Amino acid sequence: MRTPVRECAFILLPWLCAQSEERKVAMKIGIIGVGKVGGSFLAACHEAAALEIVGIKVGRTPRANSSIRQVYGVKVHEAGAAVLLEADVVLLTVPDGQIENAAVELAGELQAKAQNQQLSAKVCLHCSGSLGLEPLAPLAELGIHCGSLHPLQSFAEARPVFSGIGMAVDGDPEAEQAARFLAASLQAQPFTVPASERRAYHAAACFCSNYLVTVTAIAQELLSRWTADKASALQVLLPLIDGTVQNLHQVQQAGEALTGPIARGDADTVAGHLAVLPAALQQVYRELGRQTVPLAFANGSINEETAAHLLQLLQERQAKE
Repeated sequence: MRTPVRECAFILLPWLCAQSEERKVAMKIGIIGVGKVGGSFLAACHEAAALEIVGIKVGRTPRANSSIRQVYGVKVHEAGAAVLLEADVVLLTVPDGQIENAAVELAGELQAKAQNQQLSAKVCLHCSGSLGLEPLAPLAELGIHCGSLHPLQSFAEARPVFSGIGMAVDGDPEAEQAARFLAASLQAQPFTVPASERRAYHAAACFCSNYLVTVTAIAQELLSRWTADKASALQVLLPLIDGTVQNLHQVQQAGEALTGPIARGDADTVAGHLAVLPAALQQVYRELGRQTVPLAFANGSINEETAAHLLQLLQERQAKE
């Protein structure tokens, strides 16, 4: 039987309601899986006044365990159940493909400890951007409140700063409440993305982050013929990328930062690009161009006739191959 919202709100009251600087009760956080994302949460939560790291499960690397103990003074457990039983909220920061197995393993450990009576006050949040709550079903069946908390940030390496970034949250009412509190305690901006829309949300993140890397790699390859090497080509491109990002900071709609030949309605330049690009890149260029034309039209930098001409040019080039 699920714990009613009012009852759970009472259970969570000690850390939820003490909002002042004089608060004496912090939300107790446990982390299972301390890679790049988990390590970032560990460092950030360690610094947050409203949060307290009470235990983690790292893995089977003694050197890593010893280092974490020394830096953060936190308990390192071999079993996830020990982490969950000490915490109010557990972050499951293992890779996406391991979340379901980790939940099954954790549920098995909890059942073996016969601690089910304590679990209605616990929250478990996975940190996947694309997954719903199904992988946490074994824990939900034990009465644990389940949800997700996904930082909208790239983690090429562990980075402890969450201030100002977005965090997508979801879950049952108690889990979502906890996720929002945790995000706010890290000075992040929580927003709800329901399970049915997680894949679309994650696709948006991939366009902004992953595919930015892809188009930069394409530009680097093209530019490298005129620089000493590929590394030099990237260094030449980075100020251009930085300038574009700065322009984006100045607008409310991303398309308003658009510059370049399509923004100017320069069909001759676009045709020239298509004439010299390698065949393997022409389709990518055309599709990006077709997505760019409506942005230029919305900005008013090209009229309807020019927009139609540009789209026809891009379509014609595709049809001739």
